[in-house]
Amino acid sequence: MRRYLPFLIVLLAFSSVACPPAPPPEPPKKNGGQTEVAPPPTLESLAHLKGRIEGALEQIETRDLLTTHAFWTVFHGILGSGLEKTKLTDPLTRKKINAIDYICDGGKIRGLQFLPSEDGLDVLTAQGPGDQGVTQGHQDQFIAEMAQWGMPRDRKFKVGGRDYTFEDFTRFSKMRASVTKGQELSWAIIIIAQYYGTEEKWKNTAGEDLTFRDVVRYEVDASIDQAACGGTHRLFGLTWAYHLHLKKNGQTEGVWRDVADKIEKYKALAKEQQGPDGACSTDYFKGKGRNPDKQLRISTSGHTVEWLSLAMTDDELKSDWMQTAVNALAMQIIDMKDSEVEGGALYHAAHGLHLYHSRVYGTPPAYLPLLPKK
Repeated sequence: MRRYLPFLIVLLAFSSVACPPAPPPEPPKKNGGQTEVAPPPTLESLAHLKGRIEGALEQIETRDLLTTHAFWTVFHGILGSGLEKTKLTDPLTRKKINAIDYICDGGKIRGLQFLPSEDGLDVLTAQGPGDQGVTQGHQDQFIAEMAQWGMPRDRKFKVGGRDYTFEDFTRFSKMRASVTKGQELSWAIIIIAQYYGTEEKWKNTAGEDLTFRDVVRYEVDASIDQAACGGTHRLFGLTWAYHLHLKKNGQTEGVWRDVADKIEKYKALAKEQQGPDGACSTDYFKGKGRNPDKQLRISTSGHTVEWLSLAMTDDELKSDWMQTAVNALAMQIIDMKDSEVEGGALYHAAHGLHLYHSRVYGTPPAYLPLLPKK
């Protein structure tokens, strides 16, 4: 890890993105001065999309998630495969244990630290380049990712010899949230909407009176391009909250109209920036990025497909361009079956494929907020 530290410092200096980078990219392969790009999939190949998604997910699930991996990798692994299916393997005994059970029971993981306070429990967040890829990388990230798999608020956690519940984390997230302190609220918006509702009002730890709409306004007015992972996390949080608002018979007006417009704007940009091979842009929404680095392509396509799989209507998910994007992502993962892939990239991609598969070929879980059927 130390030999990559200069690369990490340079990357962080030029980007506000807090997701850790993939390993240094391989030199681009050239062919007559042109970057090699796979041909676009044929319509016949898209008929096999379900099998390709399942093949990619199976390949991900066969990768060992070890008790010696950092917390960053472990909780992203849970995001990728779910609370029930994600297993940790002891590299010495090869014994497997459910990952979230291990965490809840007080198991030790490098980079994992829960911090009790008067308002509940916090999770240690990265403070500098040395923590990236080890601890939680963003405020409320671990809690929001567990919420995306329906973590019940009464789930017990053992911390420092005491019993807490998941609600201690959610309460702390809500009480810390502020729209005046430059916080990154792309994960808190999911937690508050999911566990307290989109009409919530409260006084935070700083004594500020807040409404959930204040948090939504803060996030919708913030930059997408300068946000973590190309803004996909910010879009995901806004979309999650908007769908929950609609689910409670909320109207698309005021700040919610701005959210809806932003979602549609970036859907259109994702389509516009799509590559000839079907992959999403390696520059997210800023341009038609065509970087051939395989790690980067899984990360950018994975994050983008993950958000789109939540944001799109049922018909949009089945559109040719979206099927092509999902196919490209599945094939990117399958092609890397014998290579290491950075955990954040791999497991956000897996989560995206799970979302897409459940919506198109299966039954979405009840806790997943989707657009109401018209």
